[in-house]
Amino acid sequence: MTEVKRYSPEAKARASALGSLAMREHSAVELRQKLINKKHDAEIVEKLIIELIEENLLSDERFAESYWRVRSSKGYGATRINKELQMKGVPDRLIQTTKLVANVDFFALIESVYEKKYKSMPIQDYKERAKRQAFLYRRGFDTDLIKTVIN
Repeated sequence: MTEVKRYSPEAKARASALGSLAMREHSAVELRQKLINKKHDAEIVEKLIIELIEENLLSDERFAESYWRVRSSKGYGATRINKELQMKGVPDRLIQTTKLVANVDFFALIESVYEKKYKSMPIQDYKERAKRQAFLYRRGFDTDLIKTVIN
């Protein structure tokens, strides 16, 4: 018979965390919640999060920079990305600094999102204008940017 190996709860939690981090960056809050949802002990999770940060395997800064690039490349504006990062537990000051580091041209982005969706079709009436504005607003673009593409 083969011997069945028993891994410690700490090793199981670490393996789970590293598996998640191997797929994509996570914020500390997001990873903590994911591990607790997988029924790992909260005390073990807290210690593990600290270890991962110290080992530079977990970084809110890296996560936020990556998130700005990925979400903006999918056509989302600064307001929406900002809110999503807040919901993922990234501190406001870090959100703002990583936004600058990501260096996304939101003016060019809103123009490309608008062109892709509406293909230079003229606005027929007020209702159509409101519909287009609402679409861009839901995408997370602020009013000033929306006014630049909808005349």
